[in-house]
Amino acid sequence: RGLKGICILCLAVVFFMGFTAWPGNLIDASGARSNLMSVLFLIGLVLVILEDHVGVNKSAVMLMTAVSMWAFLAAGYHPHESEENHEKLNEVLNEGLKEVGALILFLLPAMGVVESIDHFHGFAVVTRFILRSTGGRKSLLMPLLTLLVFFLSAVIDNLTATIVALKLLRHVVRTDRHLRHTIGGLIVIAANAGGAWSPVGDVTTTMLWLANKISVGETIRWTFLPSFMAAVIPMLGLYFQAWYSTRKAAREGRAPQEEEAPIEEPEVRAANVLVLIFGIGFILLVPVLKMVTGLPPYMGMLLALGVLWFVTDTEFFQKMAKSSGREAHHDDMEIGASPRTPSEGVAHVEAGSVIEALHQMDLTGLLFFAGVLLAVGALDASGVLETYAKLLVDLCGGSAALICSLLGVSSAIVDNVPLVQAAIDMFGDHEMDDPLWQLTALAAGTGGSILSVGSIAGVTLMTMEGVGYIWYVKRISLWALLGFAGGIGTFELQRAIFL
Repeated sequence: RGLKGICILCLAVVFFMGFTAWPGNLIDASGARSNLMSVLFLIGLVLVILEDHVGVNKSAVMLMTAVSMWAFLAAGYHPHESEENHEKLNEVLNEGLKEVGALILFLLPAMGVVESIDHFHGFAVVTRFILRSTGGRKSLLMPLLTLLVFFLSAVIDNLTATIVALKLLRHVVRTDRHLRHTIGGLIVIAANAGGAWSPVGDVTTTMLWLANKISVGETIRWTFLPSFMAAVIPMLGLYFQAWYSTRKAAREGRAPQEEEAPIEEPEVRAANVLVLIFGIGFILLVPVLKMVTGLPPYMGMLLALGVLWFVTDTEFFQKMAKSSGREAHHDDMEIGASPRTPSEGVAHVEAGSVIEALHQMDLTGLLFFAGVLLAVGALDASGVLETYAKLLVDLCGGSAALICSLLGVSSAIVDNVPLVQAAIDMFGDHEMDDPLWQLTALAAGTGGSILSVGSIAGVTLMTMEGVGYIWYVKRISLWALLGFAGGIGTFELQRAIFL
């Protein structure tokens, strides 16, 4: 309680300073401002880490932290003194909010599509395949889901692949939370590794691709095997760790954990298959739409949700769902409301509609996600991340492998996007497909797996599965770090052998 009080007091003091623009000498000193912003971010991170102990929800913590940081930063522009200062602040805010808004706009429909597929039992098709492939043996889930997510994230992106995989995991592992969280950690590692070798798999590789720093062919050629190693090494480590724990318990005569009852294979019907095809099909079209039209990914995801919503609202689909055993309920519907859209003021949501699926979405997770991105955006706007990136270059003495390794480890703490952007700005004279750019894509993508807050996929795991920061550090971080080191080592070994 004492720690919570001190941290909250610090946030309140900084917010008050930004609100009153006092003391002016501290607000106008760029060095002191950057240091205070860094300390404030660390305070928020500590409260997130100790969420279970301090009793404050991590979403509330990050929202307070982000707003306090931006309030303090805004005070330094003195927007009320002149129109020019006001315009400068607006430019900074627009730049900081652009990425946050784009990601939230992407995440909202992505979660809506996945929830809708799950609501109409579309994942029954994949669940049936997984159960048949594993024969009910939980030990095979780790390699199967790791490989599935690794390749899926390269085709769509690591965020969407994580959401889909975690939904599938809930269907095949229903009561064993420890196993589900462990495999969830592997899903994060595999999703980030899969996104690192594809120009459309991760936002940082997309940035490098659009900046003409990497090409598709060369990126796949040089980073596929290192990315694969970054996913497989943690998978093997956790697999044999679980196997050893089971054997040790058997030798010591300790009773094994109570196993789940065998899961019956779900019945697959035509409506389930149709929803899965439309949902996953339009998700796969998101990168295609981006490459052909240049539209941002969230436009494609909004289209996917709209099409799936339209299809499931049609009379044809309703008849198919009804014949497949899903009964539509029309009771208590107010006169004048459409068959599947309740009228304003009606609390009842009809079963079998996308609206009902959307009501299952976790908004607290989205708010936490927004708070993290806004806080990191404030650090970027204050110049903290650019200064840190330059410090890395000075410390590494020009070594590409060392620079990118430290950049990757740093991305486990702060967002990798501004770090990669700083690298693009500083090393702009390096030609396309230089080893520095390939290493940057690999390290920034896989390094974020070391901590749960280091990547979008990790934050999604925390919000969807309730995985704690400390739990992740104890059970996943070491293996993720070994995978990261193995990926960097494999890349360097490839260059030594083939060049």
